[in-house]
Amino acid sequence: ISLWSALRKVSTALLNNNLHVHSFNQEGIKEKLQAFPGGSVDLLKQESGVAVLTINNPSRMNAFSGSMMVELEEKVSELESWTDGKGLIVQGAAGTFCSGSDLNAVRAISNPQDGMKMCMFMQNALTRLVLTVVLSVQAASHLCRPGGGESAGRWCRTHHCL
Repeated sequence: ISLWSALRKVSTALLNNNLHVHSFNQEGIKEKLQAFPGGSVDLLKQESGVAVLTINNPSRMNAFSGSMMVELEEKVSELESWTDGKGLIVQGAAGTFCSGSDLNAVRAISNPQDGMKMCMFMQNALTRLVLTVVLSVQAASHLCRPGGGESAGRWCRTHHCL
């Protein structure tokens, strides 16, 4: 077993234990997030072992809608089971990386408990994304805007603003 695989197993166990301690029901928040549609998270797995994950909501500067948060978690699950994966490029569509969360969805989460669940849902998905592949690269063209580039930067081990 490689050092990377061992670290991933330990980190995943710690993450799962943390979610259990806080009695986090992922399915409950998924249903609420689906009520806020728009955009997509697209995954292209190439034969070379390099995948491209595209945040695609250009009309909102690639802000994550609720349904995109759910799609991201689903794409992370897909990457976790991809045995041929060697690397990941994370990019935004149409020249913008990601402006963060869609504020319409965030405002519509009407109570602090659901807000915390949304944050835990995304933290879980992003932490799992970081643990999924050996090398990840953030490909951002133009400016890395506050709220998008820096938060997405946590996903990646290497950052390239093109």
